[in-house]
Amino acid sequence: MITETVNITVPTIVLNDSILNKDSWLVVLHANRIPPHVGLLINGNYNSLTIKGHELNVTIDALLKTISQKKIESIFIKLKKHPVFSFDHQLEMFVEAIKKFGPVRQYEATCLSPIKIFFEEFYAINNIETELYFDFMKRLNENLYLMSAGSLNFELQNGFVELPFYSAELLNQTIKAQRLPYYKD
Repeated sequence: MITETVNITVPTIVLNDSILNKDSWLVVLHANRIPPHVGLLINGNYNSLTIKGHELNVTIDALLKTISQKKIESIFIKLKKHPVFSFDHQLEMFVEAIKKFGPVRQYEATCLSPIKIFFEEFYAINNIETELYFDFMKRLNENLYLMSAGSLNFELQNGFVELPFYSAELLNQTIKAQRLPYYKD
């Protein structure tokens, strides 16, 4: 459970299936956990890097069903539309960014690693490899790339999103612990 938070100002909205089937969304699963899990939803197609490996081409229907069944606290943050590149091109490039990594591993790659590459390529946000989720999100917000946010299985505060604050050491300890059932690191 979160004890310290960093808040970013983002207009809050009510989510529905039809709006999640279009545009680009940063998806935050287990939003109140340290660390949360982050992926991208582009035109209803969800992709992320996980401890188990590449999670590719998950439909919005399958994602929403999992969120509902497991009661996963989730945030969907709509991203500013890119003025040049199509959603199809962005999706293709994000999948390629994910494929550059093996499974999430302490001191190597996190679920945020391919997302940072995506934002560096499409939104000119410098990729600071050691930057944690809350600082990265603050930079996205300062550059006006976060348009609105909605949640499932918990309430957002009106007009802002609370992000968990944690250290790099805690992040790497958590990744190591979560890998144990799958790998002998």
